[in-house]
This record gives sequence, C-alpha cells and structure tokens, in this order.
Amino acid sequence: QWRAERFVAAAARQGIAITPGSAFAVTPGHAPNAVRIALSAPPVDQLRSVLERLRRLAEDGGIEID
Repeated sequence: QWRAERFVAAAARQGIAITPGSAFAVTPGHAPNAVRIALSAPPVDQLRSVLERLRRLAEDGGIEID
C-alpha cells in the first residue's frame, strides 16, 4: 500500500506534480495519508490522461515497476 510521500515521488518521476497531505496539516505529524491534486484549466484530454496515469499508479499499490 502506498504512503503519501512515496506516491508523490512516484508521480513526480512520471512528470506529475502532486502534494502530500502533510504539507497542509495544521499540526505536524497529524496529517492523513493523502495527497492533494490541484487542477487549474488544462485541456480535458490532458486532464483525463494525467488522471488515468495517477489511477494506474495508485492501483499498483506501492509496487513500483521500473
């Protein structure tokens, strides 16, 4: 199973920038195991492609395949 920081790093290696939930925690050490995905106004096809890549990455369950 993924931990947020490892998932963020794996996404970054695929050119996708997301942020771990710990960056938004009010109290250090009390962050959920989550990530934040910020969307602006990309073309729908690009958004669909990136979200599909994140879905496949999440489904890998933390098993990184090179």
